[in-house]
Amino acid sequence: MGTETDARPQTADPPEPQRSPKAPSLLGSTLGRLDWARAGEAIAKESTPRSPTVNADLTKRITRRYRAEVEKSERDRLRRYVRLDQQVKIMPDQHKMARTVQAELESVQRKAGMEAISYTTWDDTFGSEDMKKRLDFLSGYATNGKSTEELKDDGLYEGEFLYGLRHGKGKHTFQDQVYEGQFMWGHRHGAGVCVKTDGTKTTGTWKSGRLDGSVTILKDGQQIWQGEFKAGKRHGVGQQVFTNGEIYSGGWKDGMMHDRGVYHFTNGDQLEGVWREGRYDGPAYLHRADGSVSRRVYQDGVLVTCQDYFLDSQKFSKEMCRDVMQKHTALWEYPKHALE
Repeated sequence: MGTETDARPQTADPPEPQRSPKAPSLLGSTLGRLDWARAGEAIAKESTPRSPTVNADLTKRITRRYRAEVEKSERDRLRRYVRLDQQVKIMPDQHKMARTVQAELESVQRKAGMEAISYTTWDDTFGSEDMKKRLDFLSGYATNGKSTEELKDDGLYEGEFLYGLRHGKGKHTFQDQVYEGQFMWGHRHGAGVCVKTDGTKTTGTWKSGRLDGSVTILKDGQQIWQGEFKAGKRHGVGQQVFTNGEIYSGGWKDGMMHDRGVYHFTNGDQLEGVWREGRYDGPAYLHRADGSVSRRVYQDGVLVTCQDYFLDSQKFSKEMCRDVMQKHTALWEYPKHALE
């Protein structure tokens, strides 16, 4: 017994509609009517170059004008030309290459300050082809170990080298000074002593060629500085003895007195106060040699207010501002109570 589907009559697919031929485009119809033989002759005729009239006199003048320059250029080229068997092998600059190695190692060390460095990082650094080639060259051609270097503009160095740079312990004589101590990558770095011909002796630590850390300076055997340096300048806490005999003990910043300190004058007075970039700035006490005291306030190196303490009355005077302090005590405008 067949299903309803089997009972349906089978019908054929409808035939596809016939497409009308496509009308030719304007360009196609034009090219179809073109006489190619005649067109070819016309194109060949138009493309035949015309022989220009040559000005012989102008050609001669141009030749005479540039002949000397062309001959000179050719002579210069031949002068620079060197045969292969006569060429000298040019070696890389060992100092520049050593600086490149230094820069790569310092880059890894700076990264170590921010995050932990694995053995893989060091292996990648020393395992690269460029680093291997540099180290092979520096090991074979650069100066390593103990040696002597004398340069016209940089004095005499006797000591240890690494890859052509001063590295390790050495002695450097330059102009009016002699330094003995540690070097690293061509610079004074570490503990050392520097003696000058004027009698100045500096003992301390250097970093990248500049004083950095604890430093002691003597002049003719007398101590003139004891304290801290940073990047070649007095920075931190230290005591300085000036050429006039006065002494400052306290804070320093970028080579200038800064923060709290005590200044000792040669007449016995001493000022306790605050400095800012080398100038008095803030509250201060002036202790005089006779035992009297003056309370003061400075601003950018200028005395703003003052209040003196008298021994006989054992009390402070009333505070005086700068305008009052500039008046003469004999004038009636001067406040007499300031002297009581």
